[in-house]
Amino acid sequence: MHYYPEDTSKENLRKLIEQNVCAECGRLLYAYMDKESKVYIACGGQVHEGIAREYKSPREDYESKIRREMEMEEKTGQGATRALATIPRQGQLTQPQAMHILKLVYPDAPEPDIIRTAIFCRDFGLHPLAKEVYLIPFKGKHVMVVGIPASRKMAHNLKGEFSFLEDTPRAATQEEIDRQFGKDSDEAKTNVISVTKLQGEGGNLAIGFGLYSKSENPYGMDKGNTKRNMANIRSERQAMDRLPGKPLPQVEVIDAAYAEVPDIEGKVDLETGEIIEGESRVIEDEKSKTKGEKKPQPEPESELELEHQDETLVTPQQLTELDAMMNKRDVNLTQLGKYMNKDKGWEVKKLGDLKGWQFKEIMAAFERGQEQPPPDKLL
Repeated sequence: MHYYPEDTSKENLRKLIEQNVCAECGRLLYAYMDKESKVYIACGGQVHEGIAREYKSPREDYESKIRREMEMEEKTGQGATRALATIPRQGQLTQPQAMHILKLVYPDAPEPDIIRTAIFCRDFGLHPLAKEVYLIPFKGKHVMVVGIPASRKMAHNLKGEFSFLEDTPRAATQEEIDRQFGKDSDEAKTNVISVTKLQGEGGNLAIGFGLYSKSENPYGMDKGNTKRNMANIRSERQAMDRLPGKPLPQVEVIDAAYAEVPDIEGKVDLETGEIIEGESRVIEDEKSKTKGEKKPQPEPESELELEHQDETLVTPQQLTELDAMMNKRDVNLTQLGKYMNKDKGWEVKKLGDLKGWQFKEIMAAFERGQEQPPPDKLL
C-alpha cells in the first residue's frame, strides 16, 4: 500500500518529498492523487510502496563547529571555554577528558556519577558537549541520560545502517493502535501512543511503540517539551532495540532541546579558566595586579581602507587556508570566535559568512604574530 500522509498540506508534502526516498528503490518521490482524490506519495514508477528517511551519522563542518563553540560559551561562559581549550569538542574522548568536562559542567554531581558517566562516554564514543550525554538532577541525585543524537549514534554503531519508514516517529494511527493493543485497550485510554518503523541492513524491519501517560508531565514541559514528543522518543528507542545486532545500553533518552546545562558561575576562575577546587582559590599577585588594566584598543581603520573593503564571501580555498593557519598556530574555534565577535565586533555566526576583507585581516593578524599565543588569546 502506498503511503497516505494525514497532513496533505503543500508544506508537509514538500517536506516529506525532500527528506525521504522510495523505501524499495531509493528513487525520488512525488505526490499523486488516487481515484478517490486521496493524496499519496510514491516514486516515479508508482509501483513501489513506502517511503524511507535514512539516518546519517552527523558530520562536523566549519559551521557546526563554530555554532557549538558559541552555544557552549553562551551557556557556561568564557571561563568554561578557556578551561576546555585543550579538550576536543567532538569525537572520541578518553575517560580523564570526559571527567574533566563533566566536573566543569556538573560541579555538584557526586564523584561516582561522574566516573560512571565518563566511562560510558569513553566506551560508546559520546561527548558531553555534543548534546549527547547529560547528568540531570532528579530527587536529590544525578541521573545519566542521553540525547536523541546519542541514541541514534549508538544504534548506528551497534546495529548498522537503518532508515525511518512512513514518516516516523509519529502519532500511531487508530488502526495501528488496535492492531497492537486491541480495540478499546487500557493502553489507549491512559496513554499517548507513538510508533516508529525502521528498516535495517538486509531489509530487516522493526516496529516500536512508545507510551507516555496522559496524567504525567514530562521533564522540560515549561520549555516546550510535550507528551507526544516523549512518546515518539520511546517508540524510536524500542524500534532500535528490536533491530538485529548488538544490544543497546539501557539508559533513559531525552530531547536535547529541553536539557539544561547548570550555571557554573563561581565554579571557574574567569581570569584563567581553571576549575576552582573548594570554596576559595589563591590567585597570583601578578594576575591580581593586571586584572584591572584596560585592554589596548586597535586603531580605527582609515577611510581609504574602508572604501576598498572586499565584501565578497570567502571561498572554499580561503577557508582551507584559514584552517591550515589555525592548526599551525594551535588556535581553536572558540578563540577565533572571540577574536571575530568580541574583539572585532563582526558578529560572524559561521565561517562561511566571512567577507573577503575580514579573511585578509585575520590572516594578516596571524602573520604579524611570530610567537605561540597564550591559550586564552588568539593573536
